[in-house]
Amino acid sequence: MATSATNRKNIKKNRRTIFEVEATVTSNRAKAYATRSIIEENRAMILKNYTAAFMGNRQLANQNTDDVFRNRKALIATVDAESDVQQNFKESLNNEATLDFLEHRADLNSAVLSVNEKMVAVNQMLIDINDTIMSANESIVKYNAKQIAANNKLISGGLKASNATPARNAERIKRNAKRAKDVQKAALANSKKMDSMSNQMQANRKRIEKNSDKIMERRAGIIRNAGDITKNQQRIAKKISS
Repeated sequence: MATSATNRKNIKKNRRTIFEVEATVTSNRAKAYATRSIIEENRAMILKNYTAAFMGNRQLANQNTDDVFRNRKALIATVDAESDVQQNFKESLNNEATLDFLEHRADLNSAVLSVNEKMVAVNQMLIDINDTIMSANESIVKYNAKQIAANNKLISGGLKASNATPARNAERIKRNAKRAKDVQKAALANSKKMDSMSNQMQANRKRIEKNSDKIMERRAGIIRNAGDITKNQQRIAKKISS
């Protein structure tokens, strides 16, 4: 049989459990937003690398390719063909240079399409993420509406201590104990998951930073190639006309 003394003892036990649960849940909230911040930072760095690699390095490298074959064709054009054999030599070289460029361009087109397919998949995942966020927002709205209705009920006379009994209090105390235990279990599981995510995010950060270094190293190589192309242009120009 429930008594006020037993209930008081169990309430104190619940108070401690709830205090510990609250500490875990609020800590998880801070960890969750810190985790989201790192994720957003990583994404910003990834987009920075994408811009540097595709809008920067790719376009500079493509310009180098165009200039290389412009030089090639200009150089072939300087050949003086004095017979049909020599003319065929000149024209076949020109065709070979064109095919070299077209093969390279076709391979690049395949690479672009492969990236496009992955970007379509990423966009789909981002749409799914937005759907999840919207669904969570809707659940918050409904939860708040439910709690507002509960407050209104209490304001309208539902908060009468005179209706309390030891038995009813004991039932509520028992429910609270179970709920606190369930919340604590979920909170601890969330904490472990976030720790695992943190390790993964740090590993991602290292890969992103490594890619950034590679992109800059590759750009230096592209710029060196551009310098060599310019030197070739000067030499070819002299062949065209002294």
